[in-house]
Amino acid sequence: MTSSEPDNTDSTGGPYWRARRQLALAARQLNESLISADIPPEQALELSDELSRLAASLSDLPQVSGLMDMVGRRPQDGIDTIMGEFVAMAGRSHPCSPDLTWHAEPHQIRGTVTFSQAFEGPPGHVHGGWVAGILDHLMGMTHVHMGQPGMTSGLTVRYLRPTPLRQIIAISAVAEELDERRTEVKAEMRCGETITATASAIFVRVDRARFGIESP
Repeated sequence: MTSSEPDNTDSTGGPYWRARRQLALAARQLNESLISADIPPEQALELSDELSRLAASLSDLPQVSGLMDMVGRRPQDGIDTIMGEFVAMAGRSHPCSPDLTWHAEPHQIRGTVTFSQAFEGPPGHVHGGWVAGILDHLMGMTHVHMGQPGMTSGLTVRYLRPTPLRQIIAISAVAEELDERRTEVKAEMRCGETITATASAIFVRVDRARFGIESP
């Protein structure tokens, strides 16, 4: 992997993933509009019925029960691609993810994230749970890109300043191996010159087979 090409903005995923990403973008735009628009009660009820009909029509399609089920349906993609598309915090094809891009460098990841109104906590700012979640995800991906998949065993987040909505937020994470099983990763969010949050986590390496995943 190179630092010049964002790992999670790959445009070569073929028509299936391009279509899924476009659908996810439309869903995010819908979420934003539902929150930002002052919808009259009558129109809200009409939209509710319309969305319910749409959801019902999708229930007639084959259903996927989690990441590993999707891997079974699309073995040509593999677990790493599937997670990149559907992981909850930052999946390219996930309808609830914020606008996040990143690229990997040796032992570190850098990128940006923009939070829409859908992620509001304190007025005009990002909910702290999303701040922690994005930092945890970024640190986890840093660990993975060291060739060491693992799980978070401890996470500490410091909220230094409120993180604003609708601003490009720089994010970064750096990893350091502690021993054969553990890696410490530190991360931060920055709006311009202001650090809004920092985090540190310990990741414990796990055998991919524990989750039914074959080693590459």
